[in-house]
Amino acid sequence: MDEANEVMEIDHMVCDICGERTFQELAGYYYCIECGTKKEQLAMAVEISAEDTFNDTSKHASSHAVKKKKPKSDDVDSDITSWEFYNYVLRGFLQELLNMGAKPELKLMTLQVWAAYMGRMEVAFCNNNDLGLPKLNVRVLARDARIIYNHKQAKRKRIRNQSKDASLVEDERTNWRHWRKTKRKLDASGYSNNDAPSESTSQANQSIKLQWSKNARKSLKCQMPLKHLDKHSVDSSGSMQCHGLRPKAKTLNHFDRNIYCLNITKLYVVLAIALNLVEDDIQLSDLLRFIDEEHITGRNVLGYLPEHVAVHGNALLKDIEFSQHMDKCRYKFIRMNIAQMSRFIDLNGFQKPNLNDLAQRYVYELSLPPMVASYVISLMDLMPPAFEPVFGLQTYPRYEARVMAYIVYVLKLLFGLDDVKERSISLSAQTINKQLVQAVSDEASSNNLLFVYTEWMEFVELRKVLVAHYNDSFAQRFGVNTQLGRQVDDMLNKERKEKDQEYNLNDTLTPALQRKQENICLIFETLLSQLYGESSKEIASKDHIEFQPTLTPAHSYFKRLLLHASRAEESERMSVKIPNYMYEEHSERQLAPFKNQTTELAERLTTHGFNLRVEELPCQQDYEKVGIFQTLLNKRRKPQESRANCDIEMEQWLAELSRKEKRPAFRFRQPTAKYGAQYQLRVQERAIRREKLEKNNPFWKVQATPTYILNLQNEHVSLNNLTSIQIFDETNMDPLKLPLEKPRRHLERSPNKSNAQDELLQPKVERNGEEHEEDASRQELVLNISNFDCWLLHGYMSKIRDTDKRELRVLFPCSFRWLLDICAATIGVPWDVLYEQLLVLEVMFHYGVEDLNNHNNLLRLKYNTMNKDLNLLTKTFGDMW
Repeated sequence: MDEANEVMEIDHMVCDICGERTFQELAGYYYCIECGTKKEQLAMAVEISAEDTFNDTSKHASSHAVKKKKPKSDDVDSDITSWEFYNYVLRGFLQELLNMGAKPELKLMTLQVWAAYMGRMEVAFCNNNDLGLPKLNVRVLARDARIIYNHKQAKRKRIRNQSKDASLVEDERTNWRHWRKTKRKLDASGYSNNDAPSESTSQANQSIKLQWSKNARKSLKCQMPLKHLDKHSVDSSGSMQCHGLRPKAKTLNHFDRNIYCLNITKLYVVLAIALNLVEDDIQLSDLLRFIDEEHITGRNVLGYLPEHVAVHGNALLKDIEFSQHMDKCRYKFIRMNIAQMSRFIDLNGFQKPNLNDLAQRYVYELSLPPMVASYVISLMDLMPPAFEPVFGLQTYPRYEARVMAYIVYVLKLLFGLDDVKERSISLSAQTINKQLVQAVSDEASSNNLLFVYTEWMEFVELRKVLVAHYNDSFAQRFGVNTQLGRQVDDMLNKERKEKDQEYNLNDTLTPALQRKQENICLIFETLLSQLYGESSKEIASKDHIEFQPTLTPAHSYFKRLLLHASRAEESERMSVKIPNYMYEEHSERQLAPFKNQTTELAERLTTHGFNLRVEELPCQQDYEKVGIFQTLLNKRRKPQESRANCDIEMEQWLAELSRKEKRPAFRFRQPTAKYGAQYQLRVQERAIRREKLEKNNPFWKVQATPTYILNLQNEHVSLNNLTSIQIFDETNMDPLKLPLEKPRRHLERSPNKSNAQDELLQPKVERNGEEHEEDASRQELVLNISNFDCWLLHGYMSKIRDTDKRELRVLFPCSFRWLLDICAATIGVPWDVLYEQLLVLEVMFHYGVEDLNNHNNLLRLKYNTMNKDLNLLTKTFGDMW
């Protein structure tokens, strides 16, 4: 005992209270001789002699000084569940969107959607939990069970196959290994018994019975009885290994496997739903583009965590299986997840965004004249899209694809897009532009020139290539093949950006891991030098442009390139050269003449000595009538008894195979099907009954405006073509007995000017003769415009396969196929999704509306069509309107 109580002075040990360096050893601990404070460092002086054990074991005797393991508060706080981790990440993503210009209301709406999801998962915001602890769901993680309920999962030991001929007698070395292991356990138990565990420690180590959510119990009930599940719930040590508490993914249905697996995709879904509910300008396609461009990414999720949690970030990411899920998703996949999430949290419908603003934004993005947007808005006002929930209230409507389909439809009406009409229109517009430029002394501005469709195509195509050279995600979205060196540059820039933003974890790395990372970096640098002749630092010094997040990427990124090229120093470093015609503003050119509004253009050409003649080009008649396309599903054959004929010859067997007709999967047919005579009679009776109701009921009257013919100067003139100032005197304000479509105007004219009005009505024979002589001396310019008739190729896009899509694309004209790909890549959707929305517009406007030329604030839909194919096509796409 005296030896144990000896006083000693130990180097590198100072009392935390008084600063004394002399300590007394007592029961394995050091105590300060000045103030009596016990150090958190116990001394173990274990000397093993050869007399106690073996003769040659004195060389193994040593003195150990180990540190007592106590649970620290930092270690407890750093253990967070998977829900808490994704809560931090969601808050970081939300802040990124707010910095990009999202509405401030997004913060509260995101919290509400996230709270609804957590409530249905029975993790938080639920009242049916007595203990107040989160319940475990279907796809439970072992980390969550350990942190919340102190439930440990026993590791499965590997059972080794022992040979039968192995000797059961252990040698001296094996006995020594067993003795050493037993001795360590005895020493550890002796030191741990010196201090009795506190009440807080015992309560912290106490396990709690696992609580399962309602859906988790329902899922686990398929594997074991509920009584057996209760035994697993109280098994805190994990000794029962008969069943796994986490079912395999293949045993779950698609909905449970997807919705109960908490990953980074669920955060994107929550943000997409919240953006729609607050009617923000950031649409679903914009959110996906931000994810692709890594403005919102899972690369630097550790930067969103607190510092004491981020220190153990690698272990945390491994426990929650973060690397097993992709941090990027596509349009079809996220729409499916949005539908499942909306169904899970009982969301009733979505908010329709401002389609007019969306159309103006897409027109601005495509560098088209603003008149295209006004044309689109007029079509939407004529028959507003309803976005009826045909496939359920939880299905996210395709708002962006519908608006872009309107733009494609307008361009199709204006230019035909049949590889012939748009070229003829563009050639005539180029001729007029040349005359306008030559007639004016100075350079003609862009707003005085006509819009040329072929020049705009060249501009958009080259802009796509130039922007894709500096942005890899833009190149992938538009399908531009970039050089391998540029892809490596983009990858290195992303890695460097991630390294700068993420939390510095180099302090927690061991020297061995640091040397391993340095060796990997050295190997990578060597490979770069061998392949490209430059290191990563030299690559970083090359021309690289950092693009900021925007809602109009193609337009804004190209303007950034032009600004970069305008600087003398940076233009020399650029690896591409921008031609002069790329500085033209096609959005400022005129589009009104192509809508047959040529008055202003004709007056301008007249001042320069030219006459304008407008010719309408019809649609091409040499197109083959392929009919409507449809995917025919193979019928399931009924199980029948079949017997093999083993005596059949080869030629006979081949002949029988050739006689069997196979059902085609994808075919074109003419819309010639009609209803039966009985059904046609029934439709005609309904039509007659409806006409009688319209005649008898004044509220059903939808008739054309009556026309009145006046006898004016021995000529029959329609009243609708004249203004009131041309017919009636303004001094007479008596009401008329017939309606006027154009009201009385020009009130500033006095009654004394009636003579001047009469002069306007008299034919000017002399003046017309002089003008005819002047017109004969002028040169005539021809402007070709479309007659607003276009080709149609309709069919059913549902359940269409990739091979069928390739067969369908062959029939598209090249100009239309190019425009379809450009517009689809602009909003980040496949081309078939955009074409399906275009079919909705074309079918309804061409087949579904009764008469577009005669309507009074109301469009009548056809209800008595006798063509069965067109009627079914109209009903199918009418439900999608």
